Amino acid sequence: MRAMLACAIGVIALAAATMSQAACASDKETVQAADASIGIETGQLFVTVENRSGGPLIDMTLTVQTPSAPYTYMISRIEAGQKRDIAVNSFSSRDGTGLNLRLIRPRNVKATAKDLTNKPYEAQVTWK
Repeated sequence: MRAMLACAIGVIALAAATMSQAACASDKETVQAADASIGIETGQLFVTVENRSGGPLIDMTLTVQTPSAPYTYMISRIEAGQKRDIAVNSFSSRDGTGLNLRLIRPRNVKATAKDLTNKPYEAQVTWK
């Protein structure tokens, strides 16, 4: 009987620890809203950006935040509903250095743009 009680307590403690870790992990993450006007997905080879605003977006700047320096990529125009894959090594820092995931661990990706009436749009996601 004692062995079953000890096993049950162990399972409950493990479940509580797992749930508390999951709750703490999601507190600091930037979660992208489902109705965001700009969709961003990250991967090992590409960053995918999607225009969900309903109209064309212009002057879009994608910024990959790293511990050392930001790496940026510019898109002059992206049409409504269009998805675009940007290779990770296409992002560059101010001195022209390309982003290399073997050397640098990104923190998040931020996109800023405006529509034809100069209404600003912004989205940010953590790097996965």
